[in-house]
Amino acid sequence: MMCKSFHHFVSALIMGRGNMKHQVIDPDNDVDDNISPWDKRMIEAEKRAKKRAQEYAEQQEQHFKEMEEIGEMNEDLTAIQNSRGFSGFVQSVDPTRVYMIQIQQYLELICTWLRVSTNIVVWEECYFSFLITFMSFILSVVAIFLPWGFLLRWTCRIIVWVAFGPWMKLADIYYFNREETAEEKKENTNRRQQWLNEKKLEAQTKREKAAKLRDFKEYMFGEHICRVNILKKDRYYDLPLPTSSANAYYPKAKSLGELAMQEAGYRRTRVNGQQLVGEMIPQVSWHWSSKS
Repeated sequence: MMCKSFHHFVSALIMGRGNMKHQVIDPDNDVDDNISPWDKRMIEAEKRAKKRAQEYAEQQEQHFKEMEEIGEMNEDLTAIQNSRGFSGFVQSVDPTRVYMIQIQQYLELICTWLRVSTNIVVWEECYFSFLITFMSFILSVVAIFLPWGFLLRWTCRIIVWVAFGPWMKLADIYYFNREETAEEKKENTNRRQQWLNEKKLEAQTKREKAAKLRDFKEYMFGEHICRVNILKKDRYYDLPLPTSSANAYYPKAKSLGELAMQEAGYRRTRVNGQQLVGEMIPQVSWHWSSKS
């Protein structure tokens, strides 16, 4: 599958339509019968690696099932037994879990944005890639005519005069090093405690709403819930199979009467979404708006 080029987006921006033609893809279009010996060896090696990985996963799964059946062999009656067996016991006594969870969350965020940035650079996210490239061209042309020497000189002067002048000693005396009175300390403590209570209540309300919304969605649409990514953050790409095919779609020409009926919504079938609204009993959004 070919990515949309920069020239296609420029044509669409100026002319209103791109110059990229529809491509007809037949089944087994990219399959070459004359595969080189090296490619054959690579394919066979990948198959053997997948087979070994599957066998190893089955062995590990069987091992954990056996350990769960055995359970924790601790003879101390005062020890807290975990109903999840050996794996739950190991997870509960893991001393690094408290410290590593924060690092793992930061690593997840870093990996996510690295994948998004990589997809933008390699034009997998072609729309963002075009916008960034187009704006870079525009800014580069504008930057040619800017007096950078004048701007840098006066920016540095303003920063030094405002932030590093002798009046900063007064700010240090009357603002930063000023001691708080007992009433101010008490007021700040009360304000901090009030803010903390509000945040606790807000977090508790959000957790309860999220749990209720999840239960309602599982009841109405099924137990499996997954997040649909707006940006491409997947670790592996979903490439089409060699047997896949694609043909250009050319809609049938319609008369003015048919177009008017279509815009008016005649014989339009609405597919209900999964957006729920409402506080006590969440309902589908279109059903809620029709009632109100």
